Amino acid sequence: MKVILLRDVAKIGKKFSVVEVPDGFALNKLIPQKDAEPANLANLKRILEKKKNNDYSKEGELAVVLDIHKACVDEPLVIIMEANEQGHLFQSVRRTDILTAAKLRGLLIPESFLQIKEPVKSVGKHEVIIEAHGIAKPLAIIVVAKSK
Repeated sequence: MKVILLRDVAKIGKKFSVVEVPDGFALNKLIPQKDAEPANLANLKRILEKKKNNDYSKEGELAVVLDIHKACVDEPLVIIMEANEQGHLFQSVRRTDILTAAKLRGLLIPESFLQIKEPVKSVGKHEVIIEAHGIAKPLAIIVVAKSK
């Protein structure tokens, strides 16, 4: 049975591709889980339009990543956290802390773009990654101890 994949499926294919799969697999797994839909003429037409719109949004997301990176090169995001006298944080910097600091600067970072490779547990300058569609850029953050 030919189906159109609605998302990437391991060992089957990429999103929006038309693939041939066994009937039982398509009818019992892919279609009920909304991973695919039958490859008829109406669905193909609709999916091609959706794919075209998705390509435009991909370009927009890449532009967002580059804009955020440029905005934070000279002036890193500042995050204020509670820390002890040695500069160790009482809790790691979370994704929400970074998103809040960005929002205060007028930068809207989609949460799915933000990656923290290693936990930030101390005061000072650190880097996290913003990534979309395989393009990754470093984002500088400065963690400052909250004054008492």
